[in-house]
Amino acid sequence: MQTIRVQTTQNVFIEYRPASIGDRILATLLDWAIMVAYVFTSYKIIAVYVATTESFFELNYVQYLVIFLPVYFYHLLCEIFLNGQSIGKRAMNIKVIKLDGTQPSIGNYLLRWLIRPIDITAFMGAAAIITISSNNRGQRLGDLAAGTSVVSTHRRERSLDTILPEVADENYTPVYPQAVNLSDRDMAIIREALNAYHQEMNRTPGCCTI
Repeated sequence: MQTIRVQTTQNVFIEYRPASIGDRILATLLDWAIMVAYVFTSYKIIAVYVATTESFFELNYVQYLVIFLPVYFYHLLCEIFLNGQSIGKRAMNIKVIKLDGTQPSIGNYLLRWLIRPIDITAFMGAAAIITISSNNRGQRLGDLAAGTSVVSTHRRERSLDTILPEVADENYTPVYPQAVNLSDRDMAIIREALNAYHQEMNRTPGCCTI
């Protein structure tokens, strides 16, 4: 199964499964359904208000603000306030992540949103499908520009690839308590040295023993 490997700022490697094209299409259709329902409901409420009050003062301006602006900014606002998910993405258990392991910023979400008309609106999603299918990280043009991807929220964490792997013995007492003062870089160097030592031992059994 194809995965995306992300290294977090704590030097923990996490493997995500890229969201499938089918999941992303279904999420988009759900979002469109929500937006259509919102527009229809808002229009009906405004129509009832106008009929009741017999007021036509700046009706078009009100319609534009109440109906179209929330729809226009729907994806941007959802991803900012719902941690990388729209309502459709949340229903399909997929979300936007940053490939360098950090939390996506508003700038990342904004860049994805600005390119969305090219990816999805202009070509009915054809550009996004072609781009996602042609790379190994499930990225549309907006993701490529923002350094993001859309992945399944069912992630797999491989503790063996972390700087601090789990210890089987819960009662284990550290031999050198001073190790807590080591930085992440120090720990990474030590781990690389230990890996190199074990690889050498596996290649030449009986060598390097004390």
